[in-house]
Amino acid sequence: MPPKVSIILVNLNQERHTRECIQSLQKLSYPTVEIILIDNGSIDGSGARIHEEFPSVLYKRLETNTGFAGGNNVGIQAALAHGAEYVMLLNNDTVVDPGCIQPLVDFDLANPDIGTQCGKIYFFSEANKIWFAGGSYSVERASSRHPGMHEPDNGQYDKVDETDFATGCMMFIRRSVLEKVGLLDDSLFAYFEDTDWCLRARKLGYRIIYNPRSKIWHKISVTSKIDSPAYLYLLMRNKILMVRKHGRPGLWPVYLPYFVYFYSRHILRMALKHRSALGTRAIITGLVDGLSHRTSNHGKGHLARFASPGMA
Repeated sequence: MPPKVSIILVNLNQERHTRECIQSLQKLSYPTVEIILIDNGSIDGSGARIHEEFPSVLYKRLETNTGFAGGNNVGIQAALAHGAEYVMLLNNDTVVDPGCIQPLVDFDLANPDIGTQCGKIYFFSEANKIWFAGGSYSVERASSRHPGMHEPDNGQYDKVDETDFATGCMMFIRRSVLEKVGLLDDSLFAYFEDTDWCLRARKLGYRIIYNPRSKIWHKISVTSKIDSPAYLYLLMRNKILMVRKHGRPGLWPVYLPYFVYFYSRHILRMALKHRSALGTRAIITGLVDGLSHRTSNHGKGHLARFASPGMA
């Protein structure tokens, strides 16, 4: 029997997108798939309705929003408890190609040093335009790039290759790797938790692979609004936390000029373009919390000030 694959979806007040994702997963050609739906504190009843519509899906409801990392961690633990040999983290705002699983399993079975794989990801609204075809990451700046983003797919990114990180939009991970690397860092809540996991895997000698033989389409950030106060707070805080976790000790003088420029630019942009006092406070609070490493109850209290009900 082919290895069992558990696919984890995290829903937060996104009934239509989650339903469409599950409908696409039901067309998968791979025979041994389990879908795990984590309802991450939805307040609109969407999780229960989706579960009623798809009773074969394993359903777990969380009473509060634990973030992208926390919700997926609950799903990972459930998948391992149910005997999954592979776990696939998948954004609920995606639809998948029916043949997207088999190439990942085949490549992993032939390459035991793989930490995780990510497929070729397209924009949902422009079906042949690339969103992710591998990524690069700078530890010094805690910043990532998606080379090829917005390019039409003409086969230029059809080579299986190593990448600095796999996006949490789609991460395919072997059970034994998860048992060694561990769960996502839920103190990050959302943003950079995927890159953090990949950096930890690479430190243990695992490779991160972009596999274009697996394809999905992404609706892009339906659960968070770019430049919302919650987004700004988490981005600013987690950039600092990533440098604290993965940067080399003693190099803060090297990192500092970039961060002064980055934070000043965002504050100025908020002041001139958006005129959002709350957004500016989110940036400054994120910086302070990152420098003081506030990810516990105090940091969660700050996040609650800036978050909206749809924040994954």
